[in-house]
Amino acid sequence: MRNMKRNLIGLLMILMLSSMAYAGGYRVSLQGVRQAAMGGVASVLTHDASVMFYNPGALAFVDAKYSASAGVFGAFIDARYQNPNTYETEKSDNPVGTPLYAAFSYKPTEDLALGLSVTTPFGSVMDWGQEWSGRYMISKIDLKAIYIQPTVSYKINDWFGVGLGYIRATGNVNIQRNVAVGNTDALFELDTKGSGNGFNVGVMIKPSPKVNVGISYRSRITMDATDGTATWQNVPSLVSNSLPFSATTFTSELPLPYEAIFGLSYQVTPKLLLAGEISSHGWEEYPELVINLTDGTDVYQSTSIQAYDHTTNYKVGAEYTINPKFDVRLGYAFDKTPSPAEYFDPQTPSVDLNVLSLGIGGHFKSFNVDLTGEYVMGEEMDFHNMDTNFVGQMITEGYILGLGVSYNIK
Repeated sequence: MRNMKRNLIGLLMILMLSSMAYAGGYRVSLQGVRQAAMGGVASVLTHDASVMFYNPGALAFVDAKYSASAGVFGAFIDARYQNPNTYETEKSDNPVGTPLYAAFSYKPTEDLALGLSVTTPFGSVMDWGQEWSGRYMISKIDLKAIYIQPTVSYKINDWFGVGLGYIRATGNVNIQRNVAVGNTDALFELDTKGSGNGFNVGVMIKPSPKVNVGISYRSRITMDATDGTATWQNVPSLVSNSLPFSATTFTSELPLPYEAIFGLSYQVTPKLLLAGEISSHGWEEYPELVINLTDGTDVYQSTSIQAYDHTTNYKVGAEYTINPKFDVRLGYAFDKTPSPAEYFDPQTPSVDLNVLSLGIGGHFKSFNVDLTGEYVMGEEMDFHNMDTNFVGQMITEGYILGLGVSYNIK
């Protein structure tokens, strides 16, 4: 019973985390197809309105009175688990993930830009099935999150701009797993919605016509879940009227840590652009999570250790103009997991990622079409979760395809 409750709280911990994050605590940069093709470098690219998500200060440098941008990705990512004792390998069976984004901006004056972006920066689907060896930790998770960001940006002069965006974050998640109760496998399902508020601020600096410097900060957002529902099936009657089995709702809150970005680009020749970016993610702000389960009368409270580490990620990219109508792009990104091996679990199997990207852009007067493909290579993670005693090796791998369009009117 003690192990069952401990595993249950671990599940709830990941439920709340996953409603705001993708793959164990790190954000996937899929809010622009051109940016993704260049390794995810984004804070210094001012080609259309999508830049406001990455750097509000860069929006005023978009050379268009009206700019609209939209895109969709297809993420084909799977995880593999290996038992260190039997060497048996099990693989998740995940449907295609489809991150989306849309952005629009308007410049009432040459120096002032107003914009609105709608993005899905956090989301994941992980399906391990009902028979795998870690089914008592997770069998399936399906989560989605939406960021709505109105933005104002002002170009103070030809080389310096500032911007500020308000963020309204909403999300929902459904998670399923088995729970061992004696000799019986109970089925447990959780469903919840969460919301929170934050801000995004940035500056754009152009020390020379060939150099762009972008600096931005996305604030910590505390996501509140106040109406989560819990559903149980196949629970023995002996324990069905006691917590946590009798719980029908729960409440919790989770701080989503800050993100700080520094980007730099250099126009080497009229045809060749090089860019790089460093991002800092404050996951050290998330040491634990408190969850309150209730059956309407009594409350079962638990504090779960997260012990996430601060991470620093790196991205580089290049763009080469073949002719006025076509560009080719490539990039590389290193995405560090914040999850320590001693608290790792398969609900959101985060490992260190190396991402290679390639893309092409087509320009047809005011209309632009962008395509990209990314190959995601995870580094093998050896883990031993001290809370659940779940041991093994985990790796994730796959590819991502993206299609984006934009339309600029000067």
